[in-house]
Amino acid sequence: MAKILMLGIIIAIVYFFILPRFQRPKNSDKKIQNFVECKKCGTFIDIKESVIKNGDYICKECINKE
Repeated sequence: MAKILMLGIIIAIVYFFILPRFQRPKNSDKKIQNFVECKKCGTFIDIKESVIKNGDYICKECINKE
């Protein structure tokens, strides 16, 4: 009976403490962002923060300068 109990404890230690260290982290925290280059100043900006003018992406700072 003691051997079965010891085996169960060893399996529990391996399952709860050692195996989680080898698992891959979940990808739910990573967000994919699409960046585009501003046609006027050449900086890369998020596509959500850009403005399309004459078919080109332009950042809001360059639009405000006009």
